[in-house]
Amino acid sequence: MIALLTLPVLLYQLLFVLILYTASRFGARSLLIAFIACLLWTATHLFFPPLAVLQGAVIGVSYWWFSRKAARS
Repeated sequence: MIALLTLPVLLYQLLFVLILYTASRFGARSLLIAFIACLLWTATHLFFPPLAVLQGAVIGVSYWWFSRKAARS
């Protein structure tokens, strides 16, 4: 579990948050496309299950958060 809390891993997770944030600024359709692309990237490039779960959770929560905020405005 400690290996998941290194600076490079956390910065990589931040990259996905920024991708989804940027996509949310262009609308709900862009956010959905970015969400699917990020999940596909995770599914095809990560082979360490705990890291894949962490990244999937970060992507899922970010999508939920930014889509919720977009619906309010």
